[in-house]
Amino acid sequence: MFPVLYQSGSVVVYTHDFFMALGLVAGLLLYYAELRRHGLLGHKIVVISVAAIFGGGLGCRLITAWEHLPYYSNLGTAPFSYVIAHSGKSIIGGIAGGYLAIVLAKRVLGYTRSTGDYYAAAIPFAMVIGRIGCFLSELPLGKPTDLPWGIAVSEEAARHFATCPGCNGRMHPSMVYEIGFHLLAFVVILRYRSLVVVQGDTLKLYLLAAAIFRFLVELVRANPEQVAGLTGPQVVLLPLGAVLVYHFVRQWRSGVYRMPPVPSLALATDTTVTTSSPTEVARR
Repeated sequence: MFPVLYQSGSVVVYTHDFFMALGLVAGLLLYYAELRRHGLLGHKIVVISVAAIFGGGLGCRLITAWEHLPYYSNLGTAPFSYVIAHSGKSIIGGIAGGYLAIVLAKRVLGYTRSTGDYYAAAIPFAMVIGRIGCFLSELPLGKPTDLPWGIAVSEEAARHFATCPGCNGRMHPSMVYEIGFHLLAFVVILRYRSLVVVQGDTLKLYLLAAAIFRFLVELVRANPEQVAGLTGPQVVLLPLGAVLVYHFVRQWRSGVYRMPPVPSLALATDTTVTTSSPTEVARR
């Protein structure tokens, strides 16, 4: 694997961080392009975007903190900025934190227009780029497998990781699975988003599909089990997925997805048939 993308003296560019930043920039550019296309760029959108970045950064660092309570308890009275800088990174937490920050920022600013669908394509686009960095730099890739597309890594790469149960053989390329899913989601959203009749539901459909897919991918990843045989991401995904399911159930029950009744066809002519006298026929 390639954990370091570039190094010159004390300057080190880590592959994971580079692709994560590249994905963030690419996603924001696509998001702003969508807003510009619909004439929605404004100062409130900029403020909301800044809040999303801040919330995403905070969420990705802290959402899995409960998995490492002894580590955080040993930090004692360390500054909060130090705790944030030395925490883990979770894309699930990043999306959840960013989404929550957008909702709060909109309420503070009094911005009522739905904007979720305008970054529905930007998120999977950014995810594809970010997961490329994960694939190039992170181990373990997944659980051991005998499948022909399993990937093996060198002993030198494996030595950089304290825990890598599958590094002695082929592993599931779980990051490649995610790259494929998000790439497909990006294409599907661009092609079929106009078919979603409720504003904001394109994004929510993607988030629900992504949550289900990630929950299943965890079955072949090498993340340790935390609660009831579930990994940390699975534990987090359960309530998040439940909230999304509740949204769609509520929408369905409220009738917003029902097709409007087909209007009856008006008759082109009056149903009463009149006869003309010979004199009227002659006049015509």
